[in-house]
Amino acid sequence: ALWGRTRAKSDDDLIHLGMTEMEVQFDFALKDDLYRAIRKRSKPKPNRAGQPLLDLQIADGDGFKSIAGNSIRETERKIVDILRMDYDTFINSAYLLQGRADEFTKAEPYKRKQVLSNILGLSRYDELERLAREHARHSAGDRRELDIAIEGMDSELAHRDEYETQLREVRGALNEVEREMVVREQGVSELLKLKGEFDLKSQQRGELEARIGQARQTISSLERSIQEQQQRVERCQQALAGHDAAMTEARARLQQTEQAEHDLQAKREELQQASNRAHELAAANGRLRQEMEELREKLDMLSQDDARCPLCGTDLGQQERASIMANYEAQGQDKKEAFRVNEEEARQLQNGIGLLQREIEGTEEMIRRGRAQWERRCEALERERDEAERCLPLDKQSIAKADEELERWRSTMAEDSGRLESIEAGLAELPQLESRLQTAQQQLGELARKQKHKHELLGETQSKLERCATLERTRDEKMAQREKSGAEIEIYEALSLIFGKKGIQAMIIENALPEIEQEANRLLARMTYGRMSVKLESQRARRSGEGEPLETLDINISDELGTRRYEMYSGGEAFRIDFTLRIALSKLLARRAGAPLPTLIIDEGFGSQDSGGRERLVEAINSIQDDFEKVLVITHIEELKDAFPVRIQISKTAEGSVVEVG
Repeated sequence: ALWGRTRAKSDDDLIHLGMTEMEVQFDFALKDDLYRAIRKRSKPKPNRAGQPLLDLQIADGDGFKSIAGNSIRETERKIVDILRMDYDTFINSAYLLQGRADEFTKAEPYKRKQVLSNILGLSRYDELERLAREHARHSAGDRRELDIAIEGMDSELAHRDEYETQLREVRGALNEVEREMVVREQGVSELLKLKGEFDLKSQQRGELEARIGQARQTISSLERSIQEQQQRVERCQQALAGHDAAMTEARARLQQTEQAEHDLQAKREELQQASNRAHELAAANGRLRQEMEELREKLDMLSQDDARCPLCGTDLGQQERASIMANYEAQGQDKKEAFRVNEEEARQLQNGIGLLQREIEGTEEMIRRGRAQWERRCEALERERDEAERCLPLDKQSIAKADEELERWRSTMAEDSGRLESIEAGLAELPQLESRLQTAQQQLGELARKQKHKHELLGETQSKLERCATLERTRDEKMAQREKSGAEIEIYEALSLIFGKKGIQAMIIENALPEIEQEANRLLARMTYGRMSVKLESQRARRSGEGEPLETLDINISDELGTRRYEMYSGGEAFRIDFTLRIALSKLLARRAGAPLPTLIIDEGFGSQDSGGRERLVEAINSIQDDFEKVLVITHIEELKDAFPVRIQISKTAEGSVVEVG
């Protein structure tokens, strides 16, 4: 229930046959608190392991509340913290496990000392030793960092005299540069003044050049305008001079168009006559075709044997019928010939009609285009004459004004050109002045860069000296911190030794060993009639005989034959030694505040004793009953069942074990 340890190889073996889960609940009291531990286990399923559960509760008013951790491992650590012992300490002190009563005595000497250390609660000193070492390492790390920082500061402070010398040199050089800059700035100022005068002249030159350029453009524009106006005057004069001849030609062409319209009317009449004749011939041929069809019908009737006269309906003889048919055939030939003649005449008429239509269409198009063309030509000639008569005096007037303006611009350009030549002569020295000014400005710029560099160097040097002053103060602080870290290292190293295995822990064990020896010897003397005694030794000399003794916990037994190591005993004597030491450890554990478990559990172990030995064991157990709140003795030996006042009888049945208190 508490530590999750059993004799079973697997926790699943704890589940009763036929059941799917198991549960154990254990209530226990420590000081004024009542606790409850509940541990469960469900049976594994296919492809799934068994599921464990552990809950730790504490009594709270009307019931219990859980104080378990977030996991089984965390809850088990909480149980160990409450009991202040783990399972190994438990079975080496308060619980004499069946078949393992010699758990403590059979352990290696170093492990015995560890068990005793756990019983005495010395792990708190291990934690203190660890903390002391951590603090010592931390302080040592701080001191190393301080040493590095101080070393760096010393290295930089070593250059302070050099920085002071450099500061004096930089200040002297800076003063010299600034004096030279004053002289250079005056020279540059004078050159800039001269340059300003030349710039003004350059500006005037630019203005004159712009005015001359504008004059050139204006003169060129006026010349082009005068030329264009003269061309318009010439065109107007030409238009007025050739107007009458052109109008005569245009009107003659219009008259030709009117004659063509007269000829066109004659052709239209001819076309109409031909069309009428063609219609007459078509009508005549229509009648001839009908008449020929009627004659064909009559001939078809006469060609029959019982033919009658087509006119009177009387029977005809062979000769009469032949005469009539010959007459009809002659008429048909005449009509056919007339039809052919008409058809030939109609074909010729159609050809002539087509030719006339094309001629008429061409003539109509020619008349239409010609009339429009020459009418537009007449109108254009009239407009040209009117425009020429209107524009000619205006253009002549504009030409006169443009000539006057052109002359004025030419005069202005000549004056500006003269002034420009004078200014350009005065600007001849400008390149030399600009070169001198550029050289002076470059020299001044170089001095400014030197001044800036000296200022930067001055500021850098002053910063270094200020940093040296700051570093010196910081170094003093670091040195004080270093001394403090060194003192802390000494303190924590001393505490580490004090809290370590060879320090206060060894002292506590040394103080506890006589108590264990005394209790064990008291019981062992009672069980052996004073024949045997125990001696616990915490140190052993090295085989080489040199160096510090080895830390150990040897058990030496003295009897009538002398002193021997515990390992030389076996059987009943070994069990008595085991029992007395375990009782002594249990009583020590019960008295120590570090492990509040005043309970002793003895599981079997009596079988190795004879009758007298068992009686002495019972007497020894009864003699220590007042030292524990609870003593549980587990046995199957019948003669021991009545040796104690209270008995818990456990009987195994088919339904499970039954517990009875008697």
